[in-house]
Formats: sequence, structure tokens, C-alpha cells
Amino acid sequence: MKRLTPLLLLLPALASAQDRGELAFNKACAQCHRAEAPTEAQKRVQGGRAPVGPSMGQVLQQKNLEQINTWVKAPHRINPKTNCDTRLLPSDELGALMSFLATVTVRPEPPRNMVLRQEMEQQAAERTRRKKAEAEAKAKQSQSTNQGKK
Repeated sequence: MKRLTPLLLLLPALASAQDRGELAFNKACAQCHRAEAPTEAQKRVQGGRAPVGPSMGQVLQQKNLEQINTWVKAPHRINPKTNCDTRLLPSDELGALMSFLATVTVRPEPPRNMVLRQEMEQQAAERTRRKKAEAEAKAKQSQSTNQGKK
């Protein structure tokens, strides 16, 4: 019970941080973006109207939270033609927004062919590393036997 007490005391703080992040997202981003990819039910409720910008789940497929953080701070410095306007977001709410995006958006599973390609590349790199280590060991062994003959 002693271990649970600090955790129980933190729950309201975590919930309020999540709420602050959601409010920040709604204030600065929700006009054009969804926090997660829309489901078919959400599309039907809104009459099939798609948001102007991509969902944050799609954005996180291409960018990490640090890149999104940089974007939110000054989108027009990165892309002068963007319609993204984050001026409504106070700088003290940026951390709450990033926490909200980290918990709400879920990266989809990568396609199977991408997973297989990554595994093959890792195996090839491991084989190369192993062969290099073996060659270095042989070279070291031959040097030590050559030194003994002198």
C-alpha cells in the first residue's frame, strides 16, 4: 500500500496534464488536424468532410515529436507557404501539447515488407560485422605467429 500511495497522488496531476494538452491541441491544431486517424464512424458523423491537414497519426509516420515540436514553434520558418497557424498556442502549453500527442497518437504498424527489409539489412550488417571481426582475429593471430619466428 505504501508504494501505491505516491502513484495514486500523481493520477490527478497526470489527468490534468492530459487535459491541458488536449485543450492546447484543440486551440491550436484541431481546426485542421485530428489527433488520431479518423475511423469510418467519425467520417460518417461529419458527413464525409475531411480535415484540411493530415491526422497527427499520419504526421508521426514521417516525423518524430522533436520535429513536430520545432514545427509548432515556427511553422512558417520551415515552410513559408503553410497555412498552419500556431500563434494561438502559448509557449508554456507546448510541453502539454507534445505530451498529449505522444499519448493520443499511435503509430500504425509498419508494412510487412518494410519489417522484412529492415530484418534483412540487420542480418546483413551482422554478417559483415562478424566477417570483419574474424578477419581481424586471423590477422592478429598471423602477426603473433610471425613474430615468434623471428
